[in-house]
Amino acid sequence: MSTTQGAFEQALAHLLPQGAAWPRDPQSVWMRVIVGMAALFDELHRTTLQATGEWLPHATHTRLAEWEAATDLPDPCFGVLATEAERRAALLARLRGYLGTYDDSSPAAPGVIAAYCAQLGYPATVRYNVPFRVGRDRVGQRLGRLDGNLYVTITGTTSDADKLRCALDRVVPARYALNIVLS
Repeated sequence: MSTTQGAFEQALAHLLPQGAAWPRDPQSVWMRVIVGMAALFDELHRTTLQATGEWLPHATHTRLAEWEAATDLPDPCFGVLATEAERRAALLARLRGYLGTYDDSSPAAPGVIAAYCAQLGYPATVRYNVPFRVGRDRVGQRLGRLDGNLYVTITGTTSDADKLRCALDRVVPARYALNIVLS
């Protein structure tokens, strides 16, 4: 007997009128009817909770394929995911979008793009070349000409680089040429 069935039994027993004609003895016919009704209410309650949960993306099991079809998953960048947990995580990521913070109010900031890569499971170092500016830059900083390239350094394989390039092409501003360097 589940805890909700016990709660239903108690609630139904309290609805019975007082008196000798309505015995509370567990072996009486009335109390056996109450136990049977409580079991039905408990089953209905559990079925309702399960059906309601299937329409919530973070709790779905049987309707996961429908959620994926509605959100254009599987993602062409990462292909078909193997486990239900991975599929659900990809679904939630697609529905919520990128949840990172923009410290400098720019989605093109290297720190933001590095955080996005980390969220995808690829720890990365992101930088772009800028010319040295007196008064702003310091000795020992990387020098370079403004070449319009965004350099993303990850540890991984060529297939990892291809997956990351596909995903970053959606979020990196068009003014940058994306160079993924494997380390």
